[in-house]
Amino acid sequence: MAPKSFANEIMKTTLGYFQRRPATWKNTVGISRSPYCMPFHSLRFSSSDLSHNELLERFNMFNKQQLLNMKGIGQLKANLIIDYRKSNGSFSSLDQLQQLRGFSSKLIDRLLKSENHLSIRRYPPLIDQDLRKSIQSIVSIDLGFKNFAYVHINRELTLLDWRKLCFPTMTSNSLQTTYENVIGIRRTLPAADVYVIEQASAIPHHGASFNTGIPLRILEAFLYCVLQPNKVVSMNAKTVQSYFNLSKGPQKKTDAINKVLELMNGKSKCHNVTFTNQQISEFTSITKKDDLSDCLLQALTFYDKEVFDF
Repeated sequence: MAPKSFANEIMKTTLGYFQRRPATWKNTVGISRSPYCMPFHSLRFSSSDLSHNELLERFNMFNKQQLLNMKGIGQLKANLIIDYRKSNGSFSSLDQLQQLRGFSSKLIDRLLKSENHLSIRRYPPLIDQDLRKSIQSIVSIDLGFKNFAYVHINRELTLLDWRKLCFPTMTSNSLQTTYENVIGIRRTLPAADVYVIEQASAIPHHGASFNTGIPLRILEAFLYCVLQPNKVVSMNAKTVQSYFNLSKGPQKKTDAINKVLELMNGKSKCHNVTFTNQQISEFTSITKKDDLSDCLLQALTFYDKEVFDF
């Protein structure tokens, strides 16, 4: 391909990707958006229309995803509510709810009285209902130039393929080489109903990360384009971190690896993932395990939040 023609193709591909962002995303502070998602919005219910009994009913009836959407209810609190209901049945009063760790009277008051509204955050689903019902397998991708990892996992949480790919020629200063490697990735990735890509745009683009953050966004854009017409979605790493309650900073990698080892040893209380003996042997033998761990935890987060919890 002639240099000018190739440059035009690159421009069309990248612009087509970034134009899918909501028009007002730059003006929103503190909200990290997927380029494939609708904008954040919230639904509010008047406190005059929401009694204590109605709030109690929400705590008794909401599934985990709905609880997580409630303002002030995070992963830990949602798990405590679900575990309590499984062991003891429904809550009989809000006072009983306050016996759980983290549920103070101030939290209940904020839910009922904050700005005279009960705020419930609603994040539009990444996939539609028909696809949710028909999904048989997904491919979850952890981005990287030297440590590109993916997992192919079916609806029964059986690992069909799980590996790392290394592209030593995919340098950050060569768009053409990057594009050619992306085509190679496309040929390597197995067929799936949905491709879940780590959201490179969530990487802060300043300081030492500037030289890697921007090229990763270009890599993400190329992948999005070459994987069409399949369904492609992106997931913020912070979503996975919050869902599995991983530590911040360097400890996050260790926590992610330990979560996967728990899955392999059958010690996880939330997931029953099936590995082959070869997959277990290969994972335990490699030194750098965090890339494989990240793509697997991302896949489980997607299944739980987008498929099983609806």
